[in-house]
Amino acid sequence: MKLKTQKMNSIYYSNTTLWTMSVNMAFMFGALWLLKKGNASSTLKTIFTIFSIIWIAFIYTVINNKLIISPDISGGIFYAITLISASAVLLLFFKSPLKKVFDNIKQEDIQWVQGIRVFVAAGFLMEGAVGVIPAWFSVMDGYLHVTSGFFALIAAIAVLKNSPIKNTLLWLANLIGLIDIVIIVTSINFVVWKEIGPFHNMQTVVFYTGVLLLWFHLISILKLLKK
Repeated sequence: MKLKTQKMNSIYYSNTTLWTMSVNMAFMFGALWLLKKGNASSTLKTIFTIFSIIWIAFIYTVINNKLIISPDISGGIFYAITLISASAVLLLFFKSPLKKVFDNIKQEDIQWVQGIRVFVAAGFLMEGAVGVIPAWFSVMDGYLHVTSGFFALIAAIAVLKNSPIKNTLLWLANLIGLIDIVIIVTSINFVVWKEIGPFHNMQTVVFYTGVLLLWFHLISILKLLKK
């Protein structure tokens, strides 16, 4: 019975790992769509695609094979590594041609891609339902992503309709989205670290999609500040 339960858990984990991969790929294609909207060159889109595929393959290899990082690393140290890594990538993006391209992208287009988070929420709820992550954490994570995606879509519609409260909704969508990311990443490292740790498939989403979402928020906020 115990062996059967372990086998089922392994199947659930493998299936949800495929889901995390689909999330990363969805946001990679979302970013490429934004690059197209920003009139990025074919060379830039190709470089971004190659970099993304290599990075996604790298993080899956590291996490699935438990490489480089010590399995005994503390949540606090891993949290610092996460923040430093994300900051380094955001700085790289900011100094690269990506910044100029994203300056040309409309607010509503950025929010449409953020809206994908509504569907991402279903995956986290699924992980909780099959015991891959704690149930209460999956519910919190799911609600936060649904709320973030919902407000992003509402903000996009408001911009398209030129609503008088469009900027308010854009600020709200960005603040809720950022709070979502901060709460989830902080909770992973300090609240459910014993259950998740450094080699859980959720970390693959943190280290790719999570950084892209931060970049989208940064660009959107900079556009609001310019106004």
